[in-house]
Amino acid sequence: MKHLKRFLTRLQTFAPRITHRKVRQGHPAGTREVQAYDIRHEANYDEASAFESELRLLSELAVLDLIPLDSLQLRLAHELLQTVEERFKIFWVNYHNYSYDHHWQDPPSGYLFMVSLDKLFVVQNLRPLHEHVLIEETFVEDLSESVRLRESLLATLLQRVKGLVSPVQAQATNTVAPLSGEPVHSVPRFVEGMAEEFFYILKGYFSPLDQEQLLPLLRENAPPASTLVFHGKSNQLADAFKQLYEANLIVGCLKADLEAWISRHFAYVFRKQQRTLPPSYLAAIISSNAKPCQSPILDVRKQPGGTYAVFPVLRTQKNYNCQ
Repeated sequence: MKHLKRFLTRLQTFAPRITHRKVRQGHPAGTREVQAYDIRHEANYDEASAFESELRLLSELAVLDLIPLDSLQLRLAHELLQTVEERFKIFWVNYHNYSYDHHWQDPPSGYLFMVSLDKLFVVQNLRPLHEHVLIEETFVEDLSESVRLRESLLATLLQRVKGLVSPVQAQATNTVAPLSGEPVHSVPRFVEGMAEEFFYILKGYFSPLDQEQLLPLLRENAPPASTLVFHGKSNQLADAFKQLYEANLIVGCLKADLEAWISRHFAYVFRKQQRTLPPSYLAAIISSNAKPCQSPILDVRKQPGGTYAVFPVLRTQKNYNCQ
């Protein structure tokens, strides 16, 4: 089990670097050199390929550790991996509570303690608060990308473990079995007319090619040929779906079903690269009590008659409607 142990240790160890930045100070504007955190080398970028390759290799070797195990041992290993998965879910709730609620010039130096990164995981090079190590908004974004990368590799290993357990044994581990004996897959349905209204608000955030596939997906659940890429902030898209769901303008599924559906069909752009939307990231917005998105793209308002109306919130965006 040494490879599984090494994988889980590396997966839960964050090693931000301490770098130096020049920041403005005083009037007239001068500069001073300060310490700053940097974790780009452990995010999902080209320069982090060594980190990703290391984790991926350890994950694959961990599978070799698991193959000889009996069903009981496999279930215990699966439960262990799920415990780690829960830590990432807690992180995302904290992340959304503290990343979008303040108008900081830069996040506070205690940000890593605020999101409880030190309590959930091992954090190397973590400096005490009194040293006031600079945390820039780019670091917060890079941290989120690092967590997404780690989650994706953990999810892959979880699927491999499930595949090693026989179907009968796997069914025995479920807390609630469907009455028919088969899983029930629910998909979101929009109330009459809402798919078209939602499409009108969303379409400016998608390329013309994606717009052609967006409406059939919303109206008829017609799977797109490829993932639809949202040109806005990831939390804006999740918040839009959450508002519609909580106003009962999306029906026919549980929140977990909605999160899985969004993760399957949508991605977003970050630093000119396409990024995934993991279900746990979406759950921290849609299924939790995390603070509301501070820059929503729509507003659902209750009308005097008890119905709900949806209004767009104008934002600066990549407006494909004008092309």
